Amino acid sequence: MKYILSIVLLAFLPKCFSQNPVKKLAAQLTSTQPTDSLKMVAIFHWITDNIHYDFATFNERLPTLDLGNTQSSAVVLSSKKAICGGYANIFYDLCQYAGLKTQIIEGFGKVRNSSNPADSTFRIESHAWNAVKINQKWYLIDLTWSAGAMINDQFQQRKTWDFYLTIPSQFLLTHYPFDPLWQLSDNIITEKEFIKGPPFRYSRKFPLGKTLLTFEQLDSTSRVVSSQERILQHDPNNNNAYNTLGFHYAMKSTQILENYTAISRKIRENKIPHQQQQTALTYKEQLFSLLNQAEVELNKALDYYNHIAPQALIKGVNDNKNSIFMNLEAIRKDREMMNKYYSAMSKNKR
Repeated sequence: MKYILSIVLLAFLPKCFSQNPVKKLAAQLTSTQPTDSLKMVAIFHWITDNIHYDFATFNERLPTLDLGNTQSSAVVLSSKKAICGGYANIFYDLCQYAGLKTQIIEGFGKVRNSSNPADSTFRIESHAWNAVKINQKWYLIDLTWSAGAMINDQFQQRKTWDFYLTIPSQFLLTHYPFDPLWQLSDNIITEKEFIKGPPFRYSRKFPLGKTLLTFEQLDSTSRVVSSQERILQHDPNNNNAYNTLGFHYAMKSTQILENYTAISRKIRENKIPHQQQQTALTYKEQLFSLLNQAEVELNKALDYYNHIAPQALIKGVNDNKNSIFMNLEAIRKDREMMNKYYSAMSKNKR
């Protein structure tokens, strides 16, 4: 049975850092810097001096930061333009290449509606920034807002240090992370508190030290999964988290089905009947196990996708759900076919 082995993810996610131009730039910027602090300063200066805000893309974006790969660090480096996701991506990749521990953070930014000091009104927008670990401590940094500011609907390039390694309580006045870990506090606030503004109650307890320790021990994929699970514990209505987890489990099923398909091909390629049957018997338990595993992961993915609200405007969800349904049906047919095959083989041996 032929399986659909491609799944679409267009939501914002940390990008892999395999782009050679980015790696080369990281070496140029940091190879002569003796400390992590100086490496980060070099990266900060380069980004805020050379990357300009992409106002056209900002106007075209969806509320979910659903921009595919247009904000990857390779694209940003080539175009020298980005919105927040691109700033966060290129900082992340440059830091990774420089040996610095960092993280991309999604959340809300609180943006003033006017540069007029008398106008205290603001709006809430989807935003992305970073955390970086320096001298055994995690700090928060926003490259987008450090590079400049929106003034009269135009982005003016002017460097500021206001969002550079800012203390968490100060950062939280304008940045609300979906993952409560990145409030970097043992006492956290809710989204409603953030929108209302200070003074904050900090009414919820959070095991910061334990969670950070666990986070640092995970691989990159497990970090994403644990982060999305925390987000849903904190906010059960976060559509992006459901989408990311749906994608994760769909991709796990894809890897399992690729393994299953490879073994099936190996059996079919043996044209000598008794040898083919012997090979099939050798892999029988593994084949059924792989189908069962893939089915479990597909149902997990479907469950997460089904939690996404229709008005969420996340691309690819319906296509991915259709692929899941088709793969589940293919698994059912393959399992049925294998049961008949092995049953017939058993009868022939009697």
